[in-house]
Amino acid sequence: MQLTGDEIEQMMAEVRQTHADLAERAAEVDALTATATSKDRVLSATVDARGVLTDLKITGQSWRELAPKELSSKIVAIVAQAQQEVQERGRALLADGAPDGLDPMAGMPSADEMTSMMQGLVAQFGEVRHDR
Repeated sequence: MQLTGDEIEQMMAEVRQTHADLAERAAEVDALTATATSKDRVLSATVDARGVLTDLKITGQSWRELAPKELSSKIVAIVAQAQQEVQERGRALLADGAPDGLDPMAGMPSADEMTSMMQGLVAQFGEVRHDR
């Protein structure tokens, strides 16, 4: 099959548009953040598009009554919740423009893997200490 110059130009225009659309979507994904707040509103964690913790807020005084290990567990849980949210939002953004059969999040750590990594960090650095 022989393609005409106009057909080739049309195909190239489509490729350029697809590339621009994917670049725009990738920028949107890179800009994502997610914040999760504990039910008691004591803890709030914000993560970036890669699931990296960028902000942790602890409000009030009730957290002081928690054992260090319990506080650490609550922090890990709230961070994992934010990570799962940002991952789902990123997947939804990318899935809208992804070619059929392509998983845009393939190779990214799952929320469970991120939680496991956070728990490993808590174990590695020991219990959280705070003055009463």
